Parts: sequence; structure tokens; C-alpha cells
Amino acid sequence: MLGKDLPFEQITVSTFLESIGLLNDTAKLKHFEAIIIDQQEGLLAGVSDAAPSITGQPLVTVEEFINEHRSTFGLGPAKSAS
Repeated sequence: MLGKDLPFEQITVSTFLESIGLLNDTAKLKHFEAIIIDQQEGLLAGVSDAAPSITGQPLVTVEEFINEHRSTFGLGPAKSAS
């Protein structure tokens, strides 16, 4: 979609926080670790209306977000699927 290779690499929470300059942010470390536990226990598998209720708008997919903000990413117009 972006025309760029975006490899995925599984990293630890500590490595992620270090990469964004927040290694010493204990609150974020605990928050992300709690999310990992919730994912492992299947607590994030359900669908609710919490996010749209809070933001006042429907959620969008990554593709929809990129297409709505293509100029921000330095991309030309979206190619039509044919």
C-alpha cells in the first residue's frame, strides 16, 4: 500500500520504549506489559463501542487512515483496485 518494505520484528516492551526515548517511563512500561497480558488472555478480542463513543467517530483501518492522509506520508493519489 505504501510502496515501501516494512519488515516486522517482534521486540520487547523495554526495547520499544528505548527506541522512542522512553526507557525510564515506568508508567508506560507497566501499561504496555498489562496490554500484552490482556492480549494473551484474550481480553482484547471483543468488539465494543468504547472508541467511537470516546472519539465521536467510527474507527478506521490502517488502509483507510493512510488513504485519508496520503499527502502527509508523501504519497500520490490512491490507485484504484481493478
